[in-house]
Amino acid sequence: MSLILTSMLTLVIFLMLGFSVSAPDWARSQIQERANAALGVANLQFDKLDFIVEEGIKPGIRLTNVQIVTDNDAEILAFAEVRAGLSLPALLRGGVQPNDISVTGVFARLRREVDGSVVLSGALDLTAPSQQAATFVELIEKIDAILTLPALSELTYASVQALTLQIEDVRSARTWTIDGGRIRLNRNGDSVRLTSDLALLSGGQGVATLEANYAGTIGSVESEFGITVDDVPATDIAAWAAPFAWLEVLRAPISGAMRGGIAKDASLRPLNATLAIGEGVVQPTDATRPVPFTSARSYFSYDPVSGILTFDELSIDSAWFTGRTEGQAVLGLSDTGQLEDFVGQFQTSMLTTNPDNLYDIPIEIDSAQMDFRLRLAPFRFDVGQVLLRDQGQSLWARGALTAEPEGWSYSIDAQMDGLSQDRLLALWPERIAQRSRAWLVKNVLSGELQDLDAAVRGGPNTSVKTYASFSYANADVRFMRNLPPITGARGTASLLENRFVVSLDDGQVAAPQGGIVKVAGSSFIVPDVTVRPDGPAVVRLEAQGTVTAALSLLDQPPLSIMTKAGLPPDLATGRLRLAGNLAFPLKKGLKAPDVVFDVSGIARALDSTKLIKGRRLAADSLRVIASDEQVQVSGSGTLEGVPFNARWAQPISSTPQPGTVTGTIELSERTIEAFNLGLPTEMVTGQGSGAITITLPVNKEAPTLNFDTDLLGLRLSSPPLGWSKPATAAGSLKVQAVLGDSPRIDQLSLDAPGLSATGTVSLTKDNLLERASFDKVRLGNWLSGAVDIVGRGEGKAPEVVVRGGIIDLRQADFGGDASVQSQTGGGSPLTLTLDKLQVTDTIALTGVQGNFSLARGLDGAFTARVNGDAPIRGKVLPLRGRSAIQITSDDAGGVAASAGILKQARGGALSLTLLPVGSASFDGTLNVAKTRIKDAPAIAALLNAISVVGLLEQMDGGGIHFNDVEAAFRLTPKTMVVTRASAVGPSIGLSMEGTYDVEGSVLDMRGVVSPLYLINGIGSLFARKGEGLIGFNYRLSGPTSEPRVSINPLSALTPGLLRGIFRAPGPEVPQADGENGPAAIPEVFVPQPLGNTREQLRLKGRQQAIDER
Repeated sequence: MSLILTSMLTLVIFLMLGFSVSAPDWARSQIQERANAALGVANLQFDKLDFIVEEGIKPGIRLTNVQIVTDNDAEILAFAEVRAGLSLPALLRGGVQPNDISVTGVFARLRREVDGSVVLSGALDLTAPSQQAATFVELIEKIDAILTLPALSELTYASVQALTLQIEDVRSARTWTIDGGRIRLNRNGDSVRLTSDLALLSGGQGVATLEANYAGTIGSVESEFGITVDDVPATDIAAWAAPFAWLEVLRAPISGAMRGGIAKDASLRPLNATLAIGEGVVQPTDATRPVPFTSARSYFSYDPVSGILTFDELSIDSAWFTGRTEGQAVLGLSDTGQLEDFVGQFQTSMLTTNPDNLYDIPIEIDSAQMDFRLRLAPFRFDVGQVLLRDQGQSLWARGALTAEPEGWSYSIDAQMDGLSQDRLLALWPERIAQRSRAWLVKNVLSGELQDLDAAVRGGPNTSVKTYASFSYANADVRFMRNLPPITGARGTASLLENRFVVSLDDGQVAAPQGGIVKVAGSSFIVPDVTVRPDGPAVVRLEAQGTVTAALSLLDQPPLSIMTKAGLPPDLATGRLRLAGNLAFPLKKGLKAPDVVFDVSGIARALDSTKLIKGRRLAADSLRVIASDEQVQVSGSGTLEGVPFNARWAQPISSTPQPGTVTGTIELSERTIEAFNLGLPTEMVTGQGSGAITITLPVNKEAPTLNFDTDLLGLRLSSPPLGWSKPATAAGSLKVQAVLGDSPRIDQLSLDAPGLSATGTVSLTKDNLLERASFDKVRLGNWLSGAVDIVGRGEGKAPEVVVRGGIIDLRQADFGGDASVQSQTGGGSPLTLTLDKLQVTDTIALTGVQGNFSLARGLDGAFTARVNGDAPIRGKVLPLRGRSAIQITSDDAGGVAASAGILKQARGGALSLTLLPVGSASFDGTLNVAKTRIKDAPAIAALLNAISVVGLLEQMDGGGIHFNDVEAAFRLTPKTMVVTRASAVGPSIGLSMEGTYDVEGSVLDMRGVVSPLYLINGIGSLFARKGEGLIGFNYRLSGPTSEPRVSINPLSALTPGLLRGIFRAPGPEVPQADGENGPAAIPEVFVPQPLGNTREQLRLKGRQQAIDER
């Protein structure tokens, strides 16, 4: 009986479970009593006790439905069946020594606490309901202590069948169930070997199996163990121990083996593992997107002392990543042995990658090196550095991958020293930033890429933020369709948050015309590469080159700026620097309306004869602005050498539109010379400016010009006309003209002090004056009429044609002098057709027609009628800044009558000379031959006073005949002073001097009348002309219509010889304004002989007398 009790007690202690033996009631009672006494705090219960003698006379026993319970009947451990083979020699000695023990139907719980301690429900220490150990090593020590019990000294084999073990890991909050497990123990002396095979249930589909073995020595913790797994979920293995924690992120079955051991000091020996990972995904949390792989394989070892995990191989076969990696990782453990981080250095060779099927053909990388840190709670994978070597180039990267509650969050930064364009496009997935990649494919024709940088940021519920940049050199880049490519390009490109920018540090474009255009500083921008379709793009242009080259580029489709403006690209020479923007959609078949552009710049050393045809335009610097609406050029320069400040604007549209030039231009002598205006250079001095507007029509139509100036700063003068405008005086000149091959001025309006004119001007094809027609001209207060100025060719003064109007010689100041010669082609000829030429207040010439020269003033001959009646012929000469006039007529009486001087005169030949004195007076001489006077009140009164009856009868009849009448006088605007006058005829002789009030027609004359002058005239040898030997002194005064006559009869007693002694002084000649002495009669004014030689001598004598005076 003692043997049975000993065997049962040994078995219970070994399994930390109690059992009962089915036997006769007395035997069962005794066994139960002894077992309970041995268990102490526990009681043994069983249904049946059987004694078994197995084949080979191996005695044994069998207990069924065995329970070990507390005093309160709480179950501690239960067995379905317990069998024990007993040592026969021990039985024979009266002892109980089991050789083998087999337990079937065991249920137990094993729990690992947060601090790493383990608790086994079923209590190997039979004095407590459970057994607890700080570590698995301590638990092994307690099992080892059981095997040293004397009752089990003969035990060589033990097994557990149908084991159900529930394992709870408080750390990971995970629970596993082992069902149908088998455990076998073999003992050979002090050596113990333990094997097991278990079916692991973790709540998933399928069943994983686990085989484990243990080999050790009783009494020592030094041991070895091994584990073989088949299709165990990666997350289950990750929870076993820190070296496997990195498997936590996998959702895949794992098969493999691992071996380790325990050293004498109870420390763990290095662990070696071989894992074959089946098809699965990388997915740290349920919310993160899984990353699939086909399979993986790992050979690694773990050194618990250093905490280093060494991977001899980590191979992955995945659509995302395929390669073989090796390296080491340092495990960062907490005080409780939990994995806090996983810091590693790995090297990979022959890496093939195709994440998310981004590539049609996977990308192969020569090698990779990576430094990283892995944290699991929460999951965060930090890459401190990745070095990829690819086709002789190196790529450095760093980043982080975090499993957020809502999904993946990641950041990647990468740099590469260089890359070929083909390799960049191979590495750049077609689905990433498609527009930017497509632009590179189409527009970066060749080149070297350097200094590549990339960064990617992404997270759950946020858009991916991408940055990439690189520099390029020796590249050929097309920045816009239909435009020549940029060659020798050097610069950078970047992609930041969907904004793609290509910047150009150096490069040039071979323009269709004009040579090379430098485009350094330009850039190409796609503001948002995600916009589809037809996303916007912008070119920020910086260009410099010749004007022709730049304009020829802007004239390429779809811009076609110059074509739309109707101008050639080579319209000017010079250098042009432009900056601005072009915006257009990224689409095929780009058209002009799709492009919006705005560029501006500076043109230097500009020279053009095409902008304004036939005129040379030059400028040191001009501002240029071009947009899809218009082109503008503005600034200061010269046109035909004449300074200007202007702006040229040319609208841009689908149909050609006229352009305009607006601004100001200098007015000066050089303006007259530069534009061949045909005006005398001395006519314009000083400097002014005028506002210009030139309209440049489309096609071949001639440009039009509008010009406006206030004439300030300009001194204008016309010496022949005696007119000038001071530089400080304002005025107005407005011009509307048509330029081109046949230029003309459709309207010219001049309004200046003393001069106004309105008319038109036409020019020759050589831009010389052809004709200027002024329908309305006012010059001072002396000319009003229509005037034409007709060009006579280069270097010749134009002809002046007066087509009607009025000239007032009283106010006229033609300037010039007979001694002054013109400096311009012999002077301007003047063809005169006048309605009226006012000579004095009462004398006017009408129907004037004449031809003159203005070279020295007004110089020429004319015909006219006096006050609309008597015809005359005349000559005009410039003298003393005014005009000297000689008038001749074959009807002296008619002239005198028409002039209101002597209305009763009839017939005769007339010669009248008027020499200007001062500003408005004349000294005149009058010669009349063979005239007669009839019905003259003054003379009639005179003759009546001296009772010359016959003469009165003649006057009433045919009139009194005079062979010779001459006079000298001064004519002022108000008075005529006769200094000497005579009239000689057969019947009578007269002398006269005195004054005549022109305005009031009042006489105050005196003289001598000599009757029967044919005989009495002998005395004229000793007296004045017209006075005979016997004469009567007379005086006429009062109005000419009713003059008062007084006669001194006694004067007849005074001989002619003595008459001058007693003569009263002659009339006082008034001083004229501006008078500077008498003027000589011009030679052409000396009257021709009107009679015989005697008369010629007498005329010569009178001329000398006048000169002496």
